[in-house]
Amino acid sequence: MAIETLALIPGLPNDISAIILSYIPIPFHGRLKPTCKSWRSFFSNSSCKALIFSLRQSHLPPLKHSHLLCIFPEDPSLSSPYLFDPTHLAWCPIPPMPINPHGYALCNFASVSIGPHVYVIGGSLFDTRSFPMDRPSPTGSSFRFDLAAGRWEALSPMMTPRGSFACAVIEDRGQIVVAGGGSRHAMFGAAGSRVGFVERYDVERDEWSPLPGLPGFRAGCVGLCVKGKEFWVMGGYGESRTISGVFPIDEYYRDAVVLELDEDDDDQIQGGWREIGDMWQNAERTQLGKIVALDDDDDDDDEDEEGEKVPHIFML
Repeated sequence: MAIETLALIPGLPNDISAIILSYIPIPFHGRLKPTCKSWRSFFSNSSCKALIFSLRQSHLPPLKHSHLLCIFPEDPSLSSPYLFDPTHLAWCPIPPMPINPHGYALCNFASVSIGPHVYVIGGSLFDTRSFPMDRPSPTGSSFRFDLAAGRWEALSPMMTPRGSFACAVIEDRGQIVVAGGGSRHAMFGAAGSRVGFVERYDVERDEWSPLPGLPGFRAGCVGLCVKGKEFWVMGGYGESRTISGVFPIDEYYRDAVVLELDEDDDDQIQGGWREIGDMWQNAERTQLGKIVALDDDDDDDDEDEEGEKVPHIFML
């Protein structure tokens, strides 16, 4: 490689120089590439990027590790997503997701992270092979971006294509759970299909497996994992009705349903869904606002009576 023949920092061995450069926050790497040929090679080569992540994990104290946010401004196959470092207030683009030659205007997908990987799952898009072309279709495509290598890879698709669905990560098991969803596109305020299927993705095996289905159809819902033991699906909409037989409106759910994630010896979920009940009364708002679940591993105030981490849930 180029870094083996060109000095990263004159007068220092390259292994020492690599440790020094690895301390620089990731969003600034792109700005350093024009400095010299050796730095361009060091910050561009995929194997060197993996080395940088490894050195950061080995030498940086845990409190110095930055939490990165991945922002998707538009269809990630057409517009570059961005990483934001809230500690250093720095932005940097990442490559667009692999493009689908038959699909466009992807929206209502789910994005989650596990370790140094960002996953983009499902969504709703327009397919040039479908008729009529102005009717959106759900997709089951799944992709993963490796922050260490700086590249995307295609994963096994979901068993049931869907967009606008609940999605949560069981990080200690290396799994992603999805539930509900449908085909509604951001360009349309109503209509679209709904599903009640639930499935789980295993990161190591790259495979999807079915889980017990929701009690009913539910789309536009939010998912979160509590203590790694429960999968919550909140809000969303199910059936729809029309006003004067013309204008469709959704029937929004006020409740939540919970799936116990206890497994037997064959890695099968033992329990079923239980209903939590309405989250607000009839006199309050009829539609669920944007729900955000925050889980801070560094905050001891987030622990319950048993000393386990629980998320904070906000409705905006």
